[in-house]
Amino acid sequence: MWKSVGIGLLLLAGQAYGSEAVGCKARLQAVNDQLVFAKAHNNAGQIAGLEQAARNIKANCTDEGLLKEQKERVNKLRGEVDERLLELQEARVSGKPEKIAKRQARLEESQTRMLEAQRELDKLIRLVGK
Repeated sequence: MWKSVGIGLLLLAGQAYGSEAVGCKARLQAVNDQLVFAKAHNNAGQIAGLEQAARNIKANCTDEGLLKEQKERVNKLRGEVDERLLELQEARVSGKPEKIAKRQARLEESQTRMLEAQRELDKLIRLVGK
């Protein structure tokens, strides 16, 4: 139970700071900020999960590892954008305006996620220097 809470909070912390700071130090700071809040509100379950997340970051997180994961994420999202583009082309062939609009919205959503992931990747590349 605590493991899944800690991992979920770790992912949340990474997303919360994804647009500002990157790297293991930023993730640890995000968890520590949440830990201060949890302690202020005496939330024992959240405190335990956040403490576990902080230990996991200290023990396992490397900026190089984050860089590798982010590269994989960007590649996956590029594939998703390509799929959405094909779906949109198929919808245009069908000529149904509702279907075209739906596929266009899905494509734009995928493109936005890919661009955000690419920005974070660029920050990690600058951090790691590769």
